[in-house]
Amino acid sequence: MLSNSRLKYIKSLTIKKFRLKHKSFICEGDKIVKELLQNQSFAVEIICALPDWLQENQPLLNLPADQLVQLNERELKKISSLKTPNQVLAVVKMPDFKQDADIPSALCLFLDDIRDPGNMGTILRIADWFGLPYVFASPNSVDFYNPKVIQSSMGAFLRVRSVQGELKEIMDRFPEKKVYGADMNGKNIFTHPLDASGLIVIGNEGQGISESNAPLVQEWISIPSRGGAESLNAAVATGIICACFRNL
Repeated sequence: MLSNSRLKYIKSLTIKKFRLKHKSFICEGDKIVKELLQNQSFAVEIICALPDWLQENQPLLNLPADQLVQLNERELKKISSLKTPNQVLAVVKMPDFKQDADIPSALCLFLDDIRDPGNMGTILRIADWFGLPYVFASPNSVDFYNPKVIQSSMGAFLRVRSVQGELKEIMDRFPEKKVYGADMNGKNIFTHPLDASGLIVIGNEGQGISESNAPLVQEWISIPSRGGAESLNAAVATGIICACFRNL
């Protein structure tokens, strides 16, 4: 059974300040939790699941008995952040991703004040698809372990190392990286020379790159428009830009 203290703890992790306090987050769904259990970078605290799921996935459950909680559908719904709970919920410790020596030679993203969890999760999927090892984000962006970000990333959070911090801090540590900023008035990305190990800055959904980070951009790039749309969704633009850099 799930004790009242554990129930309160799990439900608290839907709120950012408690995720940061406990350094833990929620992960839900059969596919994502199975991938999670096979990933060595993430430590699982608790698995809450329906009886059938626990039985079917016993070979993956290398956890002490007190970390495995069997629930019925009504009980699972109490702790789930989904409208329709999906068999299993895991409480997971946030990993401590080190900024490795491969950053200078790797194509990376910096997300400047991205607020929409769906966009953040989709951008992680895009980074995963194109093999970008790191996604950085400003402190005022939605956090990487927001439940909606985790769900919309479709497991990409397991493979893409995500770090929140200031753009200037990253540039000071890796001064050799060329910083590109996505902006409608930038140079045509399809014809402008690009550095395959660059750092691409994607701005806020409505305001673009912030005034504090704009002076740090070394080259401005844009996706030229041929139609009447006012702008592109941040995640869609990220996908196109990453494809251009990977096509070098």
